[in-house]
Amino acid sequence: MNIAIFGSAFNPPTIGHLDAIEFVLQRDIDEVWLVPSYSHAFGKVMLDYEVRLAMLNRFVTDIAQIPVKIQAIEQTIAKEGRPVYTWDLLSHLQTTHPKHQFSFVIGPDNQANWHKFYKAQDIQNHWQLLLVPERKPMRSTLVREACEQGKSITGMVTSSVEAFIKQKELYRIAN
Repeated sequence: MNIAIFGSAFNPPTIGHLDAIEFVLQRDIDEVWLVPSYSHAFGKVMLDYEVRLAMLNRFVTDIAQIPVKIQAIEQTIAKEGRPVYTWDLLSHLQTTHPKHQFSFVIGPDNQANWHKFYKAQDIQNHWQLLLVPERKPMRSTLVREACEQGKSITGMVTSSVEAFIKQKELYRIAN
């Protein structure tokens, strides 16, 4: 089975993530595994892991016809005080699923910073990189900014993610 690993903060998952998934599935890929960051290698500030996981579950429910699975495994492989690196993730997955062939999804941000990745060349030597162009310029940052400004996020995220963000009043600036 050919699996594409799509790691992201998913803070929140957006239609930009959905577009990347659709792009990847046009390749020789059977399924996309979404791996939410537990401890970000570049020190990104993120909502609590469980909250982002709840949003990702809603996202996957909204796109139920698309072959994706959530792999919430980073918290199990995280080591105290150390971020989870892509190398660690892919090595773990290859060990636990030896019959699968894995590729790693890379969007424009990570393409520009690939040289900063831990063991970047080793990753390229062991796994295929799937370079995804930004076809829909919708990033999590834009959603967070819209929420902070009290603007609508309709069309930026899936409907269940939008409802969850509104219900929990996520990304609002405290007064």
